[in-house]
Amino acid sequence: MLASAGLFAVMTVAAKMLANPRYCRPLPAAEVTLIRFAFGVLVMLPLLGRREVNLLGTDRLGLVWRGLSGGVAVLTYFIAIEHTTLTNAVLLNLTSTVFAPLNAAIFLRESLSLSALPTFGFAAAGVLLVIRPGPGGHHVGDLYGLLSGFLAGTAITAVRRLRRQESASSIFFYFSLIGVPVSLIACVGQPLVLPDAAGWGLLFLMASASVGAQLLMTYGYRYVRTSEGVLLMLSQVAYSAVIGVLLFGERLSALTLLGGACIMAATVWSARAASR
Repeated sequence: MLASAGLFAVMTVAAKMLANPRYCRPLPAAEVTLIRFAFGVLVMLPLLGRREVNLLGTDRLGLVWRGLSGGVAVLTYFIAIEHTTLTNAVLLNLTSTVFAPLNAAIFLRESLSLSALPTFGFAAAGVLLVIRPGPGGHHVGDLYGLLSGFLAGTAITAVRRLRRQESASSIFFYFSLIGVPVSLIACVGQPLVLPDAAGWGLLFLMASASVGAQLLMTYGYRYVRTSEGVLLMLSQVAYSAVIGVLLFGERLSALTLLGGACIMAATVWSARAASR
């Protein structure tokens, strides 16, 4: 799980570098997202047609919905990375764990545990402290980060339902497959930017780290409880914060640290409630 968190941090940093002219010719977030999903499809294609792996699945409508919600979640996350700090983008995306029980209550008609209710208060306080509505700040990027958290929570709910009958391979395949047209639609109306040599290297690093992190996380959750896995995955916040300061000169205010603590507390609390 720690390796997965580290690779997710690598993905995030590479995506940030792809938007920064100091490191390469800047690429729009939609293009970066397109490469990420296209790489995922290519990785899974060798499994297509194998009898032991039903890559196309059976609940195809559910798989498409998971791919759509997850695809838009990744797109909005990459837009957030481009327009706000690494720390803010990662923290706001982590609200997915808090949104997941709410989405499960709406879409799966699961009862909302009373022990999970305080997480919404902690998460709301943390979001307000991180975004800090008012003049200045990175409000557009922060709002995209929060939207990515909500959509990722929807995708988590879809995965929980699909895992009753679908394999992890088919879920990941549809996630990448549906993500390609989602990214292409987002590319409409903006000029195509051809990556330079450094850009291609960063794109490969971002895409491979993303796929590796996803696979390691899926594998890791077989051996740890949900609350333990979430706690280990939170280490990516520390990675991203340190790298953001060192590579991009980002500043961590006391309010951001306090807000981050609230969001992480809500995330762990929500995971523990789900485990129980």
